[in-house]
Amino acid sequence: MNKEEIKKDAKFEEKVDELEKIIAELENGNIELEDSIEKYAYAMKLAKECDEKLKKIEEKVNKIIQENGTIEDFDLE
Repeated sequence: MNKEEIKKDAKFEEKVDELEKIIAELENGNIELEDSIEKYAYAMKLAKECDEKLKKIEEKVNKIIQENGTIEDFDLE
């Protein structure tokens, strides 16, 4: 899968898989400088998108719906 195939609405897992493939390619070292710079920049974009998604999920998980239907912050005591 290349960057043209990863869409903005791609699933989190698809983005992580692509990120792992890019990291493996860069660690391998058998890539031209220009290609490695392009792949690095794309990997950073994917990492940012994944981080933003995780933050949104964390916000949802930290909320709890009470019996009366109100939403409150979840707090472990």
